[in-house]
Amino acid sequence: MADNEEYYEPDILSVSDEDGNEILFELLERYETDDNVYVAITRYYETDEEIVDGDYEVVILKVINDNDNEYLAEIEDEMEYERVSDILMQMVEEKFDVEYFDSDILEQ
Repeated sequence: MADNEEYYEPDILSVSDEDGNEILFELLERYETDDNVYVAITRYYETDEEIVDGDYEVVILKVINDNDNEYLAEIEDEMEYERVSDILMQMVEEKFDVEYFDSDILEQ
């Protein structure tokens, strides 16, 4: 193998759900404004079977800092979500050379 080949090393986030269960996510992209930080993440799969069967849904969340604790939260404002989602999904598409379709088109 050539020395100049790049290896992909995913950034893994460990998130605890409401029941305290740990779920691993891969950080796809991060977008910062003057006031907020947003992330695009997808479920991280470790085994070959999980990778093949995975759905790879991209989730867009806001990073919240509260008294030295950092957590991820849903973006409640619809206009904010649409704006940030468009930016992050464009960044993900460019980074990974993929295209995501708009599900609204299929519903028409």
